Amino acid sequence: MTASAMKSDLAIGKFKELLKSHASPPPTPRTGLVELLIESFMMADATDEQGSNAFDKLMRGSVDVNDLRAMLVKEQVGLIGVRYPLAWDRCVLMRRTLMDIYKREHKVSLERLRNLSKKEAKTYIEGLAGITPFVAARTLLLGLSIHAVPVDQATVDVLSEAEVLVDASEPVEGAALLSRHVLAEDALDAHAALRKATDRFLASGRVPRLGKKRK
Repeated sequence: MTASAMKSDLAIGKFKELLKSHASPPPTPRTGLVELLIESFMMADATDEQGSNAFDKLMRGSVDVNDLRAMLVKEQVGLIGVRYPLAWDRCVLMRRTLMDIYKREHKVSLERLRNLSKKEAKTYIEGLAGITPFVAARTLLLGLSIHAVPVDQATVDVLSEAEVLVDASEPVEGAALLSRHVLAEDALDAHAALRKATDRFLASGRVPRLGKKRK
């Protein structure tokens, strides 16, 4: 799909209204890149509160990130709770990613990526086994200040219902589309606003109104 074709699929005015109506301070990222990646797995298609609580449970229930990697999927699910949204699926993917990191680095760490070029770091993160576009984008944006717009299915649902996305879209397509309209210097603010909108959507089931700042 060409850039011009993609442009017609996004209602720019409504998108700007959505961001303005849900302006929020950017999140404070986890210090470690692996911890940020794990948190991002928990945040996808879940509220910020759910994601933060799930991350805390995983960390309290394991000695360190390597211990978490070595756990069976059912043990990870047991920590966050079987009723957590998509609990089994997200833990399967997270464990696969942690295993791939260990295979590549001989330890569960991504800190050497801070010394790579942005292109190399982006290729590395996006190429990890099991990683999803949302997790990769959130890790790149918050952890390495690399231009990305994290989009999960909940984000797509909000954008579609708010008529920001003209046509139905998959998360990877939505992320590619938004990245063409969100400047690198605005990506953090855009992410914060989109998370606030999807957070409220997931918590209430109501589509955010545009043009009005909700308290």
